[in-house]
Amino acid sequence: MRRTRGTGSICRVPADESKPLQYWQVALGFPSDDGRRHRRVERSHDYDTAVRKLAILRLQRAELTPPPPIPRDLPEPPPLLPSGSLSAWLRYWLHEIVDRDVRPRTAESYRNFVLRYVDPSIGSMKLTDVQPPHVRAFHQYMREAGLGESTVLQGHRVLAIALKQAHRDGYTYRDVAALTKAPRKNKPKLQVLSPSDARAVLNACKGDRLESRWAAAIFTGARQGELLGVELDRVSDVLDLSWQLQRLTWSHGCAGACGSARGTDCPDRKLVAPADYECRHLTGGFWLTRPKSAAGHRRVPLVGELRSLVELRIEAARQEPNPHGLLWTDAAVRRGATQDLTGKPVDPSKDNKAWHALLDCAGVEQVRLHDARHLAVDLLYAAGVPEVVAMELIGHSSVAMTRRYRSGAAQSTMQEAMERVAQQLVTG
Repeated sequence: MRRTRGTGSICRVPADESKPLQYWQVALGFPSDDGRRHRRVERSHDYDTAVRKLAILRLQRAELTPPPPIPRDLPEPPPLLPSGSLSAWLRYWLHEIVDRDVRPRTAESYRNFVLRYVDPSIGSMKLTDVQPPHVRAFHQYMREAGLGESTVLQGHRVLAIALKQAHRDGYTYRDVAALTKAPRKNKPKLQVLSPSDARAVLNACKGDRLESRWAAAIFTGARQGELLGVELDRVSDVLDLSWQLQRLTWSHGCAGACGSARGTDCPDRKLVAPADYECRHLTGGFWLTRPKSAAGHRRVPLVGELRSLVELRIEAARQEPNPHGLLWTDAAVRRGATQDLTGKPVDPSKDNKAWHALLDCAGVEQVRLHDARHLAVDLLYAAGVPEVVAMELIGHSSVAMTRRYRSGAAQSTMQEAMERVAQQLVTG
């Protein structure tokens, strides 16, 4: 049996069990001053004796291994952390590391967790004084703020990333977050539109200016930003989902000298993002960005009713104000309205409100717009589409993720499969 790395080894000599045993050999690596690999080897004709010799070697190694430094032995924090507090480290971490390595939306979520929950709970503590009980106190602070376990887990992960980096940079003598058990998130209740609900929604939006937008969500299962970011020149026999619409936050380009509270109002405003981040500015805070993973770059075929609706929408979009060449524009969120066609991108928050209003109009149970992806997965499974193809159409990076999106609606498909198996056994 293979042992855990660093715990030593026991091997039979010779390894071929058809040959007579000569001895058992144990080996364990020891710390070395010259940087070269140093191992100690012991032998025994008896296996149990060899195991005891390995245990003795481990004790000897433990005596020679220097203990980790305690906080008072650490050097003073360098000038970038004048206060030495956890908040000071987090500010440096956000500005110097996160903003350069992480996508803007992710960096913004990190910053919100730090400002809203870490700072008021344990932010004033010295970085070197933070211990596992303090991390658990941070968890409790978030719970008392009314947040669910899934959000508490997200907060823990953000703090864990920051503390791990502090440990790597030598500011702490151990990775405190790694010693603290992460919260257990709630098991989400899967809410999915049934095929009959989907038909009711499609009937309710007939004649709407953006009927094709809702049909695309149901038929393709594409994400909200992927559909709202579709441009006219990326529509043919397929929907090219190689860009997505996102609202990003501007940062000050003047180091706060302009006096404006928000980066949006700064005359030298800028978008802080990694060097390899691909994006195109549209207007205000709206940007077209590349999907996070290669799986998001896909081309979904347009067929049947959806193709007819999209073609009608293309003709209408070319007659409307459309400075950015988008397939769906601002008035999409005003069901039944024909005025105020500014041609601006559809605000995702207004798009969400329009979705829930549509569900009310259709008389079906409220579900998130993102949950339309579950329906699309169920329909693909019910149609007998191979899992690899379904994965590519939905834009997942693995078949395992596609299976997670499958709901109980696929039970009928499994029942039909079992009936076919049973029939083969009977007739065979």
